[in-house]
Amino acid sequence: MTKEKLAKEIVNRLKKEYPDVGCTLDYDQAWKLLVSVRLAAQCTDARVNVVVQDLYAEYPDVNALADAPVEEIERIVKPCGLGHSKAKDISGCMKILRDQYGGKVPDDFDALLKLPGVGRKSANLIIGDVFGKPAIVTDTHCIRLVNRMGLVDGIKEPKKVEMALWKLIPGEESNDFCHRLVFHGRDVCTARTKPHCERCCLKDVCAKVGVEQEL
Repeated sequence: MTKEKLAKEIVNRLKKEYPDVGCTLDYDQAWKLLVSVRLAAQCTDARVNVVVQDLYAEYPDVNALADAPVEEIERIVKPCGLGHSKAKDISGCMKILRDQYGGKVPDDFDALLKLPGVGRKSANLIIGDVFGKPAIVTDTHCIRLVNRMGLVDGIKEPKKVEMALWKLIPGEESNDFCHRLVFHGRDVCTARTKPHCERCCLKDVCAKVGVEQEL
């Protein structure tokens, strides 16, 4: 089976298995997703969703957060780890949104990359989830699973994985495909335990790269 045919099969099966998917970070405004994505680095989405409640209670909008002392932001977000750098980036982002974009998050990929602490993964998430444009989020689940499935061959660098997937995944499927990989990676194709291949919807097409086969 060619990679193109394999990709089509995987997309269709995951869509059937996980019909309703979305970002696991809670947000109701674009700027809040920008904050949460930064906090989620080396932290669980569940913890971020709790911590931001306290942050927004004190600083409910872009202007308030832009004016907030970095030390106060750090005090609140510290449970997410890397508190100082995350607080500094969040403060910098909010100031740019306030001063250059009228408090709005830009819908341009390159503009997003220029914001403090925003890399390709974060920019793609915002482009896809907020603005509904084609996006491929190469988080740890994505990189691990597409290598295991055989869609890419031993590529671990996020940008290279992203570029490879653009050639295989239709744009209109790209954003939800990446969300489905997260759900599949957590529920079935796990990282810290042996993957549950016996109940995987892809068991007959997955290359199972790196998975020990039972005799």
